[in-house]
Amino acid sequence: MSSCLYTTDYGPPDPGFDPAADGGKLIKGFEGHATELSRAQNLGQLRAMERKLAKGETFTWCDNGYGWTYDQKVGDFFGAVLAFVILPWLVMRVAPALAERLRLAPPRAGRKSESP
Repeated sequence: MSSCLYTTDYGPPDPGFDPAADGGKLIKGFEGHATELSRAQNLGQLRAMERKLAKGETFTWCDNGYGWTYDQKVGDFFGAVLAFVILPWLVMRVAPALAERLRLAPPRAGRKSESP
């Protein structure tokens, strides 16, 4: 499950903040995710990222107001539109033309014609 984290929820960026400083003391236990955690701009962001990783969840940094685009329900909606609107339309539009072409196509070389 992916969920959004908002940078503004954790305070302003700290220009001197470095999660890998002091031998990686701040990311102890999360060394495998050091690349992701190094993007944290302050301690609040780092702790939020660690909480998500500890639960085995993935996360994305989202802009305020656009978190809904990462919701599974939105993906399911677009999948349903594809399955129940676009694909049936394509089948109804393309299948008759394809059937007509196949019916009118001359027999291929090497195949015997079924004419008397």
